[in-house]
Amino acid sequence: MNIRIIVLSFFFLVGGLIVLAFGADLPVSGVVRSSNGEPIEMVQVYVKEIASGVMTDDKGVFRLDLPAGEYELTFSHLNYESALLRISVKNGGTNTIPDVILNENPVMLADVVVTGSMADAMEKKGFAVNVIETQTIALQSVQVNEILDRTAGVRIRQDGGMGSRVNYNINGLSGNSIKIFIDGVPASNYGPSFSLSSIPSALIERIEVYKGVVPGYLSEDALGGAINIILKQRRKKSLTTSYSAGSFNTHQWNAAGSYRWNNGFTVDASAFYNYSDNSYKVWGKDITFTDTDTWHKIDSRGEKVTRFHDGYQSFGGKFNIGFTDVKWADQFLLGVVLSQSYNEIQNGATMQVVYGNRHSRRKSDVFTFDYSKKDFLIDGLSLRIDASYSFLHRQTIDTVGIQHDWRGPIMKDGEYIYYLYAGEVGAEAGGRKTAAIDKDYATMVRGSLSYHINENHGFFANYMFNDFRRKVSDEFQPAALQALANTRDLQKNTVAFTYENIAFSGRLRTNLFYKHYFQTVVSNEPKLQNNEYILDQFRREIDHNGYGATFSFALTPDLYLLASMEKALRLPSANELFGNGSDNSLAALTLKPESSLNANLGFNYGFKVNRVHSFNFNSSVYLRDTRDMIRATLNGHYSFTYAENLESVFTRGVDAEFAYNYAEKVDFRFNISKFDVLFNTKYDQKGDPYNFYRMQIKNEPSFKFNGQAAYFFRNILQHGSKTSVYGNINYVNGFYRNWSNVGSKNQDYIPEQYPVDFGITHTFPESKWVFSLDAKNVLDQQVFDNFGLQKPGKALYAKITYFIF
Repeated sequence: MNIRIIVLSFFFLVGGLIVLAFGADLPVSGVVRSSNGEPIEMVQVYVKEIASGVMTDDKGVFRLDLPAGEYELTFSHLNYESALLRISVKNGGTNTIPDVILNENPVMLADVVVTGSMADAMEKKGFAVNVIETQTIALQSVQVNEILDRTAGVRIRQDGGMGSRVNYNINGLSGNSIKIFIDGVPASNYGPSFSLSSIPSALIERIEVYKGVVPGYLSEDALGGAINIILKQRRKKSLTTSYSAGSFNTHQWNAAGSYRWNNGFTVDASAFYNYSDNSYKVWGKDITFTDTDTWHKIDSRGEKVTRFHDGYQSFGGKFNIGFTDVKWADQFLLGVVLSQSYNEIQNGATMQVVYGNRHSRRKSDVFTFDYSKKDFLIDGLSLRIDASYSFLHRQTIDTVGIQHDWRGPIMKDGEYIYYLYAGEVGAEAGGRKTAAIDKDYATMVRGSLSYHINENHGFFANYMFNDFRRKVSDEFQPAALQALANTRDLQKNTVAFTYENIAFSGRLRTNLFYKHYFQTVVSNEPKLQNNEYILDQFRREIDHNGYGATFSFALTPDLYLLASMEKALRLPSANELFGNGSDNSLAALTLKPESSLNANLGFNYGFKVNRVHSFNFNSSVYLRDTRDMIRATLNGHYSFTYAENLESVFTRGVDAEFAYNYAEKVDFRFNISKFDVLFNTKYDQKGDPYNFYRMQIKNEPSFKFNGQAAYFFRNILQHGSKTSVYGNINYVNGFYRNWSNVGSKNQDYIPEQYPVDFGITHTFPESKWVFSLDAKNVLDQQVFDNFGLQKPGKALYAKITYFIF
């Protein structure tokens, strides 16, 4: 059946189910205290019947608005035992709950725990979303991208070791179809030095992974999903630091602290440093040496060589100052994010092209403003304003011109061999010297208004303005070319409206949304024409809309059905349109926007047996009908990539996840994803048939699974200590980096891979010190990714974390 017919039928069907059930809610309040009577802040109070909750404030107080009826409340906190309480909300009563007492007993979590009241509430709103809470990730030598790669439906595509380019794939859609956010703000506004690859997990509260439909409040043109990083918002005195060291001369340090005075004045700061030589071994068919007599490439015969020019260093800090939780603002913060990185570049878009002198330097300065207020002017109206201005200075440098292979510099008769002409394969930008500088200026302003008539009805309006400008220069270009202004501008406006409804006593949750996108692309790029340099001027304007809906229905208190549909649009990004020399990508100004009709249907089922056995199972099936899909492809010399449009692509797939926990001692998780991303255009523009019609698109795996298990001990080494051990396996099936009928297993086949990791974490008494040891890829598997780029083999890392206060 045509997916467009499915979409229209779906909207007509669910439209008839929406019930506008206005009801009078009653105030409910209480206080949560520890066993010694001290109030506990940041306790999650979750109401099972409405799949929603609140947090206690700094006085341990929580407040709810509920219709009359019976409810089950769950109280949970990382450092206390959870508690259940059944209450009866009655008309005419005060509905004040007696003090809730939580016993101290720090919960030891697996390396990823998708649990807790806030996570449950988000996962039951109808969106296909996974919520990853990072309490214990922060204690291990595990990167955020590694944790994401263990999530159902998510595949992290990385070019190599620390600092290398990362591509995110969610259920078959990848690249910039997947949008990355930091606290709801597009991560691109922070620059590449402050990203998921560099932000320490210790600074992250949770990660929201949207697989398909993306909430309107994020106000972006995400087509295949989104990843939203929620940084920790500290509202009390705290200071933590950690240091990690390991294989390939890898070092990582971070520190974070905050302080809030009684008048609401708040200071929040964090800093990080990352370094690695990335000097791991590589081998295989793409590792070749040069015969200087014949100038032919010689097969290395499986010899393992060490990457010799792949060092990475990044450091930065984030500082906020302002007021929180005061009468006139929930949050009023001025901030600055400063970061720098240095990245040696070992190879081109594939490992067949070797560099030895090329590197990039990046510096990013970001200034931010955040304001939010609930009950703004009138009860039920909330306002949030985010704004940022960023400046990114990026330089790609290759001024030596010595040719290299995987043994190092190429020499003949004791002399280095240099690139001779601009068409020579392997030199920066096709063989010429370069010191290209990109100066990127980005301004972002986003405003969000939400209005809740009551607990059953909410309206949201979001507007985001994003202005991007790039200036390009290179001292090694001809003087006549340098004299011409090389500028590239991109402006984008996004408007979104959302209606949220809760009906049938909280069993049905509905989100309806509409989005509109505007984009203007302007490029003034010099080019050589008739032996004269001229400005090639390009301008294009785009105006599109999108819409969708999500639904969640509770068949029982433990079983939820989830559905979502969307007409989505994704506009080409700045790097896709204008290229990026430091990432070996070329410009593609004529790219069209990609659009897609997306449908998701799934369920979430969780229950307990005898209060010690916890089970959770969730699964979803999805369809994507995508037009003009934007994908990266290789240029003729395998040195660079560029973005292209694929006319029509049909995606179908399923992912599922099972979790089991026994008495907080054993935690087991297994997820599986199968997706077919099929080229769906039968004839080209001339009417000739495509040879790869209905084939899996190139450079795209179609099957993965992940399994992880953890066991928790207490008092094993010291009284009051806590220890956990874990194991993890991540399997990805083999795939072709070209179309399967074009490539072969001798040249273009990326073999299956299943790296295995183990780790142990020990928390000393009083939970001040935590030590972890992580062994990765212990079988020393050859692990490949984008276009056959090999990632690190076996490695060992140790980490120490100190909670100062």
